[in-house]
Amino acid sequence: MTDHDIIQQLEKNGLYQVIEKLQAPDVYHQSRPQTPRLGIVLDTETTGLDTKKDKIIELGFIAFEYDAGSGSIHRILHRFVGFEDPQEALSDIVKQLTGIHDDMLTGQTLDEKNIMVWLGKADLIIAHNAGFDRPMLERRFPQVSDKNWACTLNDINWQDENIASLKLDYIAYKLGYFFEGHRAVNDAEATLHMLSKTLPKSAKSAMMELLIHARKKSRRYFAVDAPFDKKDELKDNGYRWLADYAYTDKYGKPKKGVWSKSIPELDIEHEEAWLIERIYNGQATQFIYNDITANHRYSIQEFQ
Repeated sequence: MTDHDIIQQLEKNGLYQVIEKLQAPDVYHQSRPQTPRLGIVLDTETTGLDTKKDKIIELGFIAFEYDAGSGSIHRILHRFVGFEDPQEALSDIVKQLTGIHDDMLTGQTLDEKNIMVWLGKADLIIAHNAGFDRPMLERRFPQVSDKNWACTLNDINWQDENIASLKLDYIAYKLGYFFEGHRAVNDAEATLHMLSKTLPKSAKSAMMELLIHARKKSRRYFAVDAPFDKKDELKDNGYRWLADYAYTDKYGKPKKGVWSKSIPELDIEHEEAWLIERIYNGQATQFIYNDITANHRYSIQEFQ
């Protein structure tokens, strides 16, 4: 019996499901894209989760060609993986999660020239949790702070696809494959493979759904001078507290900390009406906002 026959035999009574180990291809579609673009899927391994002070210890990315009109993924153009010595000992939890040890990093430096060649010409950079990877990358390579970004964690509605967990390995499992995770280039390959798939419920292209969301505008609100007794309403409506956000209040005094939320462009009118009525009690508007595109989304620039 062939492997295909064995799989069919196992799955025919519904008691088993067989998933494949990811074998990352060099080509997804042989044809040439009608509207060619260069994308990069990347992942970082770091010394911790603080984007303001922790350091990149491994960077992996896949550069690929895609069609901006259809979302089809074509050739893999380049694979990169590199280490960097953080000049400090790794914690036990980082070693356990990543499999990276101090002796693997000693004296290592990321190949900035090679990295910048590819990141510099990318039309779109993609990460699974770009809200973490983008600030980490921009601290290390501020030259790429003007690039467009998208996030496979947030820019595809996985709940609508009956996928309950947003962890990369779980999404991969639900889409029919598994991979060896927690190393940068492996996670990047798994993320790109995810984007090559058809979504299980809507039957839409995962890459096209990502592109549609990335192209939309949004607006980030900062509820400055919001009354303290409104904090629960703000939190219940999806606002989160930004402790380090600094501004000047209506009396000209410097203040720190604000409730903030990002809103799709279509919901702006409703959100502003809610803020005026529920938070500012019909008073003259005091909130401020930043209009956001893929150029600033997931960057620290979104909050400035």
